[in-house]
Amino acid sequence: MPKAGGGHVMRCISIGRELNKYKPVHFLLCKGGEYWIERIRHYGMTASIYKSPAEVNGKNLLVDGYDFSNLEVQEWSDQCNNLAFIDDNNMAPKNVNLLISTCMDNCKSKKKDKATFLYGPKYALLAVEYAKKHYVKNKTIVSNILVSCGLQDSNNYVSKILSALSESNFDGNVNVAIGSQAPNLQKLLHSVNNYHFSVSVTLDSNGLYDLLMQSDMVIGTGGVSLLERMAIGRPSVTIIAAENQRNQAEWSEKVGATVLVDPIKQQFQHDLRGAIDLLLKSEEKRLEMSVNGSSFIDGRGSERVARCMSLGKC
Repeated sequence: MPKAGGGHVMRCISIGRELNKYKPVHFLLCKGGEYWIERIRHYGMTASIYKSPAEVNGKNLLVDGYDFSNLEVQEWSDQCNNLAFIDDNNMAPKNVNLLISTCMDNCKSKKKDKATFLYGPKYALLAVEYAKKHYVKNKTIVSNILVSCGLQDSNNYVSKILSALSESNFDGNVNVAIGSQAPNLQKLLHSVNNYHFSVSVTLDSNGLYDLLMQSDMVIGTGGVSLLERMAIGRPSVTIIAAENQRNQAEWSEKVGATVLVDPIKQQFQHDLRGAIDLLLKSEEKRLEMSVNGSSFIDGRGSERVARCMSLGKC
């Protein structure tokens, strides 16, 4: 998995940490994934760059990604004992043994009727830290905001968020979590003193848990980090940064756990500011959102998936 796919790697690491309690775990990373090897080893697992289908011979294989050809998947299926697939868009191949859906809808398909299905908020793939009991603590005034739009933030959402916060007259502290190789990082660093609120930048954080715990509110994208903030009851504004996030993000808004902003709409900046204003001004809305989020995501999804895999489902 390339460096840009931070959410995909992090959720696989979350499963791996749990599965490693039962059996050794090895990561096969796509070329460009060298960035993740040290972090994977930090958790007692091993990793290498993928070279050949023969590497999965006789193994149980978990696949997470979109750019794999049918031929590649068929070769893996022929070589491995069991094939598991994380499916965000109901596009998993026919020959899977275990399908894990991070969407919140029932994704069962007749094409995959021999597979075991794990789907819904019960199987949200989060790190073990999120399984702790988190008590909702809602502050009257928002003082600390976490902004997290992925390691790369290729669409420069962070700058748009900071501009919207400035227009909303926010005067607290903003912590931006971003990767050291993000294309717009230097512009961001040069701009932090231009705002009337405090901006700090955290680079290459090993997960967002501590940063989330320090925040009163979050503005970020709709991948794994959305489920993380739900698990610990943080109210949030969510930007759909990629189509594979849409189902999950729309479900989260439907259950009252976030306010959704869609960048494909012409009035994106206006909508972003409106969503931020709503949360900053309404303590009641923030509390409602906190309660709703933590009631749906208990943080034990990776544990449940690992247990299923250890029992021979994959």
